[in-house]
Amino acid sequence: MIHDRDYMRNPQPPRWNGVMLPDAVIGIIVLNVLVFLLQYVGFGIFSDSVPVGGGRTVIQPWGGFSLQALMEGRVWTLFTHMFVHGGPFHLLGNCLMIAFSGKALKPMIGTRYFLMIYFFSGVAGALLEMLVGVLIQEPKSMIGASACAMGITTALAVLLPQQMITALIAFVIPINMRFGRLVMLFMGISLVMGVLQIFHVWDNLMPNIAHFAHIGGGLGGWLFMRALGYGKAPVNQERLWNDRQRHEDEPEYAGIKSRKREKGMEPPMIYPVVDSKKDFIAREIDPLLEKILAHGIGSLSKEERELLERAHVEIKSREKR
Repeated sequence: MIHDRDYMRNPQPPRWNGVMLPDAVIGIIVLNVLVFLLQYVGFGIFSDSVPVGGGRTVIQPWGGFSLQALMEGRVWTLFTHMFVHGGPFHLLGNCLMIAFSGKALKPMIGTRYFLMIYFFSGVAGALLEMLVGVLIQEPKSMIGASACAMGITTALAVLLPQQMITALIAFVIPINMRFGRLVMLFMGISLVMGVLQIFHVWDNLMPNIAHFAHIGGGLGGWLFMRALGYGKAPVNQERLWNDRQRHEDEPEYAGIKSRKREKGMEPPMIYPVVDSKKDFIAREIDPLLEKILAHGIGSLSKEERELLERAHVEIKSREKR
């Protein structure tokens, strides 16, 4: 069997750029964790006294965004607040959301657009929360990557609105729901909680949560994906591949010069449609095996190696059916 061969059992060694360059999702999470440790290991050195309305002030970690910070010229807080958190559970919740949604989103749109969505959503959430605070004359200071996480999750929902997922209500009750509807539910809950917060209903229930920042972050992710052309027509694998090819062929990709793809290369065939495993092997794999016997496995191109790997996955999946 093909999956018993050495080159199918032993994975190819990773490329150096994949080893040396960190994944963007992991990099964002690590940076959030490092900033959090710096906040609380610094014994209050990195902290600010900020107004929260009603003539009251609170001590928050340095880097939070607020109207006062903006008026004092600390424009950079519009970005630094995305990496500052109020506690370990605040940090954990945001990092989990970024990890789950980001790991699915980044391979489909690329590193550069993933990072752009992260920062664009964070800025959008902060500005909307500040605007609402100014209108009701109760400006707040904002910290945390919640708006960024909501933007990334909403962007993924734009790509995969019909994907069925299992959500846990109150972390206990499982429900199956389409991803797009689940995100709309989250946005609706944030809107209701934000309105109740404006009218001081249940003031003791999560008073420090910036609900409108969540809404702004989600809208930011949605608008960004719409600007890229998604959300208007069904997204399929061929379209995602073509878009990714176009992005990677640009002069710079996520700040790193990309290796140009061979012109005219066809999109990869992930799961070839054939009548039987025998036909599949005869059509796709036998020519590669003959090439290996004649010239050695080193004669295979990168695309041919990937085809062998995909063939292994396909054959294994057919054996389980």
